[in-house]
Amino acid sequence: MKKIVIIFISFLIIQTASSQEPIGISIKSNLLNLLAKKPSFSIEKTFRQRYGLELSYSSGELNWGRDYKFSGFLLRGKMYAYDIEVKEITPFWGLYVGNLNKTIVSNNAYVHPTGFLSFGNNRNFKANSIRSGMILGFLYLPTKRFLIETTTGLGYGKYFNLETFQDRAAPKGYLDFQLWLSVGYSF
Repeated sequence: MKKIVIIFISFLIIQTASSQEPIGISIKSNLLNLLAKKPSFSIEKTFRQRYGLELSYSSGELNWGRDYKFSGFLLRGKMYAYDIEVKEITPFWGLYVGNLNKTIVSNNAYVHPTGFLSFGNNRNFKANSIRSGMILGFLYLPTKRFLIETTTGLGYGKYFNLETFQDRAAPKGYLDFQLWLSVGYSF
């Protein structure tokens, strides 16, 4: 499946690399995903300098008090407030839909031997999810080819194929929050 996606993206880049628009196609990476020990990858096609369609893939691992591994795709539809120009900040908003595969292991809750005192939370599950929501962000092109983009997303994710490894009720869904600081190159 990954090979098919890579071939499709490569074909899309080759076919539209000679776009007549100033930004056309851009390839980006979220710098904040480096905290999760892996880079992310995004490709966006703009239409009439006011609309954009972006496909992103990210994966990683966070070990801050719990082991959290994730991977997933996002498809974002964007509408820019005005035409994209070099050396101008262009706000945008839009919608996103995607999937997210999660594994969370957290066994750091403390329970006093008497059982009357406890704090912390144990979680131990693996799940796939579908998520969707809204995005808001800003695009800045310091030169004709390079770009900087910030994006914030807020939505909801619904779990399916959930495997729990404790005697706890399985979670049904989650609040999906995204924060992206991307740099990229446009063709």
